[in-house]
Amino acid sequence: MLIYLSTFSQNAISYLSPVPSPQATVSQNVGMTNISISYSSPGVKGRDIFGNLVPYDKLWRAGANSPTIIKFSTSVKVGEKVLRPGIYAIAMIPKKDGHWSIDFNSAGKYPFAYMSGGEIDLEAYNNDLAVSIKVAPEFWDDDTVIERLKYIIDANDNKIAIITLIWADVLIRFEVDTMTEKHLENFVNTLK
Repeated sequence: MLIYLSTFSQNAISYLSPVPSPQATVSQNVGMTNISISYSSPGVKGRDIFGNLVPYDKLWRAGANSPTIIKFSTSVKVGEKVLRPGIYAIAMIPKKDGHWSIDFNSAGKYPFAYMSGGEIDLEAYNNDLAVSIKVAPEFWDDDTVIERLKYIIDANDNKIAIITLIWADVLIRFEVDTMTEKHLENFVNTLK
């Protein structure tokens, strides 16, 4: 009887119950860097997503439920800024027209963590902002709808990763320079 209860307890602990926006993780080695993204994957479920469920001109956590976290095992360059190894929360500001913003929060917090009096405390949020970049969204007009939000990490030339978010009828891409030559140079210097 004791063995049965012990086995049952272990199985019950590892059981995952279904949730509307399941957790997902993607990971890719690019050059000498491991890049991983952990996020919740909401579904379209027949809803209008961008401009409705996800309002234009408002900070969005780039996923659901919890912060979308990107982790770099080495320093990388995003835009013109070098980011240290570690974790960053990704948030986006979708726009109806023009470029979207992608923010990298060095504290690993999502926008709701900065709420004060029903509004986001932008001063506190910006204090933790490692870098913000602008990207052009890609839309398509046919009836194709990507049901679940998904991130893809493309190793590309094994130096510069292309990170893609795809959901509903939108595709967002940005580059992460893994600075492979710099890391190789640093490694060679340690051997001297």
